Amino acid sequence: MRHTIFFSWLFLCTLHTSALAQTPAAGMGDWIHSRGNEAMTGVSPVELKFPLELAWQFKLMDKPKGQAEMLVSSAVVRGGKVYVGCKEGKFFCLDLATGKELWKAEAKGAFDGAAAFAGEFVVAGCQDGFVYAWNAETGKEVWKFETQAEIHAAANVWTDPETKVQKIIIGSYDYSIYCLDAKTGKKEWAAETGYYINGGSAVGDGKVVFGGCDSVLHVHDVKTGKEERQIEVGSYIGNNVAIADGVIYVSHYGNRVGAYSMADGAQVWEYGEREFEYYAAAAVWEKGVYVGGRDKRFHAIDRATGKQLWEFRARDRIDSSAVICGGKTAIFGCDDGYVYALDLATGKEAWHYEVGAPVRSSAAVAGDYVLFGADDGVLYVFKNGK
Repeated sequence: MRHTIFFSWLFLCTLHTSALAQTPAAGMGDWIHSRGNEAMTGVSPVELKFPLELAWQFKLMDKPKGQAEMLVSSAVVRGGKVYVGCKEGKFFCLDLATGKELWKAEAKGAFDGAAAFAGEFVVAGCQDGFVYAWNAETGKEVWKFETQAEIHAAANVWTDPETKVQKIIIGSYDYSIYCLDAKTGKKEWAAETGYYINGGSAVGDGKVVFGGCDSVLHVHDVKTGKEERQIEVGSYIGNNVAIADGVIYVSHYGNRVGAYSMADGAQVWEYGEREFEYYAAAAVWEKGVYVGGRDKRFHAIDRATGKQLWEFRARDRIDSSAVICGGKTAIFGCDDGYVYALDLATGKEAWHYEVGAPVRSSAAVAGDYVLFGADDGVLYVFKNGK
């Protein structure tokens, strides 16, 4: 494990309050951001009670011939409705309590990235190169915006504090990040990078931060799109970063998890011992950073020092980004076909459930419900224990 400490210990010891400032803006019954909030810290206020029980499941797609996986996007939830896309080019609105299909939209490419909400609209990017906005109640398409390549990234939404106008932030394989007016789909600004952008863009402290296949963390002013700085991390970044207390947390294919100052780009610390890459994004809560790796382990890392707090061994690689629930539990999926819940303090297993297919999506935690998409093309919805 390598560590490079640039901040004073006194400053770092104040970081334990960070995730409290990044709690979801919506009620506990909603999951309006794919990672819990604009800053993408992967946090839910819901305290899980075990065992969770399977409430319902919904098959989004059938397996085509010769296709090894049937990816399902991470779900978002608002007003008792679930919104989720799949590799077959279908985007669904389902009833949260029953799993009943309410409406469906179709496109000519896969919906890999999670959707976002803006006013009465739900917005998602597609591999056909378009960003789509539908009326969240009816499913009627209200606008679409064309990029020049596939879109794999999750959408994020930012509200201008002065004008209260909402903006959609999303990256494309045309090497660009886009800021769109959420009501009209009109481009507000775009910024070009050096390569594909796979993950969602985190927003915090007036900045939008994202990584991509150019191995760089990009920091831009979220209002104007002006580039503030680039931070080299040394390897490509497959998922979103997280922002908390002016620090950017990133996991990447260079087999490391890193923490960087958003103010000057200095590396705070770097974690990693094994030569296995990280695809899952990190979750941040109080004194810890939590992330699964392709070394078949789930890692808890001290936010101040970058040292390991504990690790949990699974049976296959972990590409699912964890969600921290109620400050007590980390829940995530695994390629071994299981969903795991771990005690946040000790790393001990609190609960597991065998789905039987790789689970690579991030959980949506909405009130009494926990939702996971699996590579069998099915959305699995669990009910919180009593």
